[in-house]
Amino acid sequence: MLPSVLLRHRVRDLVLASWETDAERVARVLPGGLEPATVDGRHLVTIAALRWDGGRLGHVPVPHFSQVNVRVYARYRDEVAVVFLALRVTLLGMGGALLGLPVRLARARVREGVVEAKGFGVDLHYRRRGPAEPSELGSHELGLVEAAGLRELRIRRGEAAWERAEPVGPVRAEPLLALGLDPQGPPELRYAARASFEAELPARRVG
Repeated sequence: MLPSVLLRHRVRDLVLASWETDAERVARVLPGGLEPATVDGRHLVTIAALRWDGGRLGHVPVPHFSQVNVRVYARYRDEVAVVFLALRVTLLGMGGALLGLPVRLARARVREGVVEAKGFGVDLHYRRRGPAEPSELGSHELGLVEAAGLRELRIRRGEAAWERAEPVGPVRAEPLLALGLDPQGPPELRYAARASFEAELPARRVG
């Protein structure tokens, strides 16, 4: 077992694209033993995209790369957790596989206003629309992944200035269709130009 090490990293152009769904659909994709949880009173599925903009894993610099992930929300013990159903990263992010994260390689472009991961089936263009109302989205501090069993990741978040955003043109969200989550209509978007996180790695096996 690898020793625990602290990851500190910065991100840019973090966008959360969320669709409302129902508890039954979420329950079908959750690992066994987890129950769907609401976020701001609704069951949601989210595609998140971001650029890792540097940081350190212990004393080792973290390279720059892009990530696109699919997540739902579940109750775990006494809190709401983000459950990562798919994690796609560009080449320099594949080191996460050595740290208990089920990352897979994808070609992706994440920039302000653009998320393109066409091999993964995600294509989103958007524009910023000013400050966002407070929300539970982007505030959760527990992540769960399936990687040879259920693993948990405790996340400490820095300050982020959240903004509203709106899609420009059609949104492609094929991973949600493949999971049976059936997104309807345009997503609700939240955007942060910069954010920061800390987490203990590797992800810890539980249950």
